[in-house]
Amino acid sequence: MPSTVVIQDDEMETAARSQTPPGMAAMLPPAAAQKRRAEDLILSVLQKWGFQEVVPPAFEYLDVLSRGLGGDLIEKGYKVLDRWNGRDLILRPDVTPQIARMVAMGMFADVRPLRLCYSAPVYRYDPDHAGRNREIFQIGAELIGPESATADAEMIVVAMACLRELGLERFTVTIGQGEFFNTLLSKALISDTTKWQLRCAAAKKNLTRLQEILSGAKVEEALTEIILAVPNLFGHEHVIDEAASLAGHWDDSLAALDWIREVHGLLAKEGHGEHVLVDLGEIRAFDYYTGLVFNIFIEGSGWELGGGGRYDHLVGCFGSECPSTGFAFDLGRLFRLLG
Repeated sequence: MPSTVVIQDDEMETAARSQTPPGMAAMLPPAAAQKRRAEDLILSVLQKWGFQEVVPPAFEYLDVLSRGLGGDLIEKGYKVLDRWNGRDLILRPDVTPQIARMVAMGMFADVRPLRLCYSAPVYRYDPDHAGRNREIFQIGAELIGPESATADAEMIVVAMACLRELGLERFTVTIGQGEFFNTLLSKALISDTTKWQLRCAAAKKNLTRLQEILSGAKVEEALTEIILAVPNLFGHEHVIDEAASLAGHWDDSLAALDWIREVHGLLAKEGHGEHVLVDLGEIRAFDYYTGLVFNIFIEGSGWELGGGGRYDHLVGCFGSECPSTGFAFDLGRLFRLLG
């Protein structure tokens, strides 16, 4: 997240950077005011939609939260030793698993559907992007309980409402279906580790790396060609039909495509179709996404502003299964746009 720091001249900037950990930034009054304004406007929209704010802890026990984090986030997280009891702690790398843990622990009784929102920084070290900030200010919402395309469409509409409240009208939401890619991988006799490597390569749209992994795993040629075609499945609703022709007679793959088709139809029916594109090549490396995913872009910004998706098994990592969906904005990128 590109934070804004008000520095008076180059000499002061150099001095400030030399005394601040890379990827961290102090916000002086103008930037802090922009951040607060964006935060207040978004939270006001979320509250109108029935979302209640929660404040998760900065630290979690590593052995507990790791059940829902996946290897990638654990690797990128910052760990310290709890001086009180000697247990390993992790500085919050993602809010969604924290909320899943809170729900599974029964903190909200059996209220369903449950609508929760938050605004909190997360901390990650990403060696593949050395210039990326390590403190990322996020603001988002989670819808716990419903398992339907209607719930997924609702979260996208809520995200759009937040953008409009901020005065941002020229945006695009790309919707994907992680479950479609997962069903294709299930047709190959490969390990979970190889599947994770393939998801990571697909997330970066690295076709060369995808080919290398598939070849090394000796995946049959016909299936390899289908998997390699997925990252390029981008466009309007016709893309879903193209994917269906690739899936052929595989019922689980077709069911995943039916879901995204329904979400697309619901959004179009509500008058949001002009803002929506289909991107079946949008694959998430995060382990917990199980179905529809989406990203949000602002015209001319050049980077992703936020996104989310369905994670039906994440709460189950900490207790009983409970379908869920959610999204988050990069608050730092938002207030830069508003500046």
